[in-house]
Amino acid sequence: MAKTKELSKDTRNKIVDLHQAGKTESAIGKQLGLKKSTVGAIIRKWKTYKTTDNLPRSGAPRKISPRGVKMITRTVSKNPRTTRGDLVNDLQRAGTKVTKPTISNTLRRQGLKSCSARRVPLLKPVHVQARLKFARVHLDDPEEDWENVIWSDETKI
Repeated sequence: MAKTKELSKDTRNKIVDLHQAGKTESAIGKQLGLKKSTVGAIIRKWKTYKTTDNLPRSGAPRKISPRGVKMITRTVSKNPRTTRGDLVNDLQRAGTKVTKPTISNTLRRQGLKSCSARRVPLLKPVHVQARLKFARVHLDDPEEDWENVIWSDETKI
């Protein structure tokens, strides 16, 4: 079973204090509402490292600096149609060499999900003629009449 969360520093210190006071792991677990194995792991860690702080975890450091992440996020927020290739080139100019999947992972971590732009069907000649006819009929209408119109969309013909 995977770890679900880390205990707070106060809780870990409380476990160590109770252990030093002579309480057993099971008694500490019952008192704090934790599993005996959790209490035991914290006590073992304290005996080994003399600390209850979070130790540094293994893994490679991030390729993109926090400043680079902000730049990417800002660029995509301003222009959502920016491609991953464009972002890779921007970072390369800034001195960081990354791949497209790295860009995707970074944006996903920032809460920006990818999606494809909706393909709007092209107008058929019949629709073009109908729109032109409508425009010509209402060409001389006063401006006050147009203020009451609710426009549903705009399309380039």
